[in-house]
Amino acid sequence: MTFRRQFFKDVVTLGGYNYSTQVINFMATAVLSRLLLPSEYGVVALVTVFTGFIMIFTDAGLSFDVIRSDYKKAYHKSISNLAFLMGIALFLLMCLLAYPIALFYDNMQLIFPTIVLSSLFIIRTINIVPFALLSKELEFNYLGRTAFIANLLSIGFMIAFAYFGLSYWALILPQIVASVYTYYFYSRKADFRFRLYPHRYTVAGFRKAKSIMGNLTGFNLINYWARNADNLIVGRVYGEVSLGIYNRAYRLLTLSLSLITGLFGKVLYPSLVKLQSEGGPIQKEYLNVLGIISLLNYPIAFILIVLPETFVYILWGENWMEVAPFLPYFGLLVLSQTLISTTGHIFILFRKENVMMYVGVVSAVIMVAAIILGSLYSVLDIARFYSLSYLVLIIPINLVFGFGKTFGFEPRKVINFWLPKLLLYLVMLFSIWNDIYVISVTAISLYLVHLLFFQRNDINEFFAFLGKKAVELKNKFYFRNN
Repeated sequence: MTFRRQFFKDVVTLGGYNYSTQVINFMATAVLSRLLLPSEYGVVALVTVFTGFIMIFTDAGLSFDVIRSDYKKAYHKSISNLAFLMGIALFLLMCLLAYPIALFYDNMQLIFPTIVLSSLFIIRTINIVPFALLSKELEFNYLGRTAFIANLLSIGFMIAFAYFGLSYWALILPQIVASVYTYYFYSRKADFRFRLYPHRYTVAGFRKAKSIMGNLTGFNLINYWARNADNLIVGRVYGEVSLGIYNRAYRLLTLSLSLITGLFGKVLYPSLVKLQSEGGPIQKEYLNVLGIISLLNYPIAFILIVLPETFVYILWGENWMEVAPFLPYFGLLVLSQTLISTTGHIFILFRKENVMMYVGVVSAVIMVAAIILGSLYSVLDIARFYSLSYLVLIIPINLVFGFGKTFGFEPRKVINFWLPKLLLYLVMLFSIWNDIYVISVTAISLYLVHLLFFQRNDINEFFAFLGKKAVELKNKFYFRNN
């Protein structure tokens, strides 16, 4: 099977579970938004600014190293030991920081939720090796099905806990239940259950993985605060209610990154590792993947840019209408960030994690400066300056130092793919900022025409693949019932 067909097959398989989960999640938010107040969401958002930061250290590139290495079970044991000890250390660190965090926000009720959420560090670190082994074997059907059921459990508990008045705990406790469930089934399938091995395993694992750990941890650390500086500043300057509103809008961006980039990334990296080992055309296939992502993120961005008020009213009700002005800016970022965020996997594929970290540092400084500048005016201006800095500075930096200097793409191909998109991004930003609705609609319509023209071959191949799968399922159903 060709790379593209296998890739589409894996994406459709994993995506079926992921998108089904997110449809249910959207339905659940419609219920939860009527059971919980913005201030209760704000409490959890205040905590997750810090626990989410510490969470980036739980992997530190270890899963990537397991996937791309040819080492066998002894190495997997060493990585498992190393990951577990990191999880314990991070849990203890977060427990020590719980009081200073509460003091920072002048809200002592944050202490216990911070400690409880920190237990996720331990559970997720012992799950690193089983997940990586299954990804390496391209077991995306099993990975998707297990994650889907875990999310259903989490959603069910959230609604039940919220209904019985557990307030913000309804958003915290189910995460732990889902993580335990996921670990149990991943480890059983991978035949790699957690246990502590002698200390020499930890030392050996650290020596082998220290390079990718250092560079990826540095990048993730910087990237996290670049992405969460706005939440931190909004919570500190404007309070938990404003943070609840802003975070609800921002979560649509992170949701899109999870749905699209997260999905494609889980399949893209191990698939390209295999393609690289076979000497295949990595650059060509990567651009084709970006083209498909451009098409998939369009419907989400269209709704956020063109129909924000209608979207908010239908999904969350009148209490959340203040979210609507933020959505067009995050819709614009959906179009661009879902593409650029995949470059991290390509840096790692070419073993250029150090370049990725340098690009991340520059991008983070720009983004944080833009967020601080916006915060001097209003919460909405944070979203505005965030979008402006990303489109005008961060994307070009990634194109030059990623696509150009590191990945070695032909300049003509990069310009043909990116220049029309960048110009239309800027037109949309101008029209959104100045509330010129007609220009927004026109620009996003032209964007669709551009996508359909330049990705016409990929579209035909993708739908041919879906058609073939539909016929196979139809025949399978027919023979089963006759």
